[in-house]
Amino acid sequence: MPESTTGVTRNHASHYADVHVLLRRGDEILVSRRRQQQVFPGMWQIPAGLMEEREPARAAAAREFTEETSATVDPEHLRFVHLMHHVSTGSGTRRIAFFFETDRWTGSIRNPEPEKCEGWEWRKPTCLPHPLPPYLAVAIQHIADGIPYSEYAWPE
Repeated sequence: MPESTTGVTRNHASHYADVHVLLRRGDEILVSRRRQQQVFPGMWQIPAGLMEEREPARAAAAREFTEETSATVDPEHLRFVHLMHHVSTGSGTRRIAFFFETDRWTGSIRNPEPEKCEGWEWRKPTCLPHPLPPYLAVAIQHIADGIPYSEYAWPE
């Protein structure tokens, strides 16, 4: 954590950082239904995960994408489309969620984590299966509307 040089004690915010990849194929995006995980069990999700220590957001997104699909994406081909500052309705943790999109990948989309997801499907963003994690549904709508930043589920 940064140190205070003014002699004033502060509490600095601590957040998880998520990365998400909207992989596009024509007018469809890649989604998967989560198995009975601790957070958002049985809900539909896009390739996503947590950033690791000392890892830039696009590199983290590319790594998570490969871990979850077996395919690869060049971080340089990931275009930033949204940032959401939210409180997870699944875990209650504070999060900063980076959303990137691309239509360029190499390799075949597979399911290397069958214990975590049921497999990958292509769906139109306007006809996504339900349920989605609430924050994700809001973020996908904001992305469609061209809104680059949002806040979600903060207590009043």
